[in-house]
Amino acid sequence: MNELINRYYGLLRKYGMDTSISISREIGRKIMVSEKEILLDDERIPEPELESCIAYAVRQVLLPKIEIETERLLLRPFRMSDSEDCFGFLNDREDCYNDSGFEPFKEMDEEYFQLMQKFSQQPLRKMIVFKETGKVIGTVNIMEVSDRAVEAYEIGYCVSKAHQRKGYGYEAVKAVCDCLLNTLRTDMLIAGAIEKNTVSLHMLQKLGFSFEGTRTKGFYHPVDGPIDLLYYVLERKEETIYD
Repeated sequence: MNELINRYYGLLRKYGMDTSISISREIGRKIMVSEKEILLDDERIPEPELESCIAYAVRQVLLPKIEIETERLLLRPFRMSDSEDCFGFLNDREDCYNDSGFEPFKEMDEEYFQLMQKFSQQPLRKMIVFKETGKVIGTVNIMEVSDRAVEAYEIGYCVSKAHQRKGYGYEAVKAVCDCLLNTLRTDMLIAGAIEKNTVSLHMLQKLGFSFEGTRTKGFYHPVDGPIDLLYYVLERKEETIYD
């Protein structure tokens, strides 16, 4: 138990979180989580579930705050100052149709800034940023999933057209997948794309995702109307080694 707690305590420290993990017999439930403290009642948690519970609690603390670095990119939480850069991937018709199913923005108007406010209220959304310049070129949105028997997240992503086909999307999504599965011990990741979005489908396959199935009429395309959404999954391998 102490070894397990120390491992995750070290992970919190690695990412700059001053959060303690301790055992309490008085919390009245299995686990309580806040930014400052994670409390566990190990008498209520069967031993095989102990690590899953700790990993879940650490994810709740870390995911909204965590910044992920790659060779060229930084993935960090959204800031309102990102609004101008975000226009670069929210004003392209093809990207908006294929990735989000809505009309592109023609200007940074009131409706646009309402969307930026929504971005600011999505704590698991990460912006794809050039490390050298600080320019935002896209986004990866991490969404909690509640309809699976294991801990899972769905991920969505978009890179501005000017920076596509240069490996940035793959680099960013791979880093997020590695962090979620290997570092934070999530059981499963889910991603979906429409059939005509061949770039996204190819990237998911390259990342190791497996085709799960088709959600019939699961996406509304502004031109094609209700169309199918193809779903892919990536599961954590048991032999994964901790960072």
